[in-house]
Amino acid sequence: MAGWGAPLLLVGPPGSGRSALLFRAARAAPPGRVLFLAPRPLHRLPHPAPDAVLLQRIQFLYPASLGELLQLLASLHEVWPGRPSLMVLDSLEEYLAGCPGPHLAAQLAALLLDTAHHFSQQCGGEPGGCQLIVSVRFLGEGGDGAEQLSVVRRYFPAQCWLRLETPESRGSDGQGGTRLVRACLSQPGTQDQEWRLTFEPQEEMKFSPLPRDRDSATGSHGSPATDAAGMVPDSLFWTSGGP
Repeated sequence: MAGWGAPLLLVGPPGSGRSALLFRAARAAPPGRVLFLAPRPLHRLPHPAPDAVLLQRIQFLYPASLGELLQLLASLHEVWPGRPSLMVLDSLEEYLAGCPGPHLAAQLAALLLDTAHHFSQQCGGEPGGCQLIVSVRFLGEGGDGAEQLSVVRRYFPAQCWLRLETPESRGSDGQGGTRLVRACLSQPGTQDQEWRLTFEPQEEMKFSPLPRDRDSATGSHGSPATDAAGMVPDSLFWTSGGP
């Protein structure tokens, strides 16, 4: 696993597996607490459900509005005990919907980065830090909050875009069917990487690296972007570089 990474923006449409990827990132995080921010509790946990050990590491906080989120971020460095190894914000689009203009979207993005940087500074000379991953639903260039999202994207040079390759289907038992999702990780100074994520009912998500050029799906250092277990590679979350 790479060390401390650049803040990552995870963008995708509904049903693209954003929540499942956030919990996969929490499982891949270095030892320490995980801070999970969202406007409301999740209706259901992604499949397969996280184990009890992982859930004990996660501290869920639910600021219900943009104002509450801004206030929480401004005070976290005073009230949060210790240093989280990962800070996650889910459903950014719901907070952007409450932004009266791009200036507040910029303030929110800056506060998120400042908070993660503060926690990273607390580690002193230790390797690692506090990784920041922000998940946002994307409904199209003309969707609600598109202007605010455009502003936020400027603060996150590392971005992972998800695209559904197959619509979500339902089996005869009412369970979700197989979904294929293409994930493209883009960050300055490195070659883009792509994976196909496969979501099967009752099974762990799996991935297949997709070739980008004649190097055949190699990472920025020439090594294949693969994982022996066939799981989503940690490099999808723990990107290179930092602020």
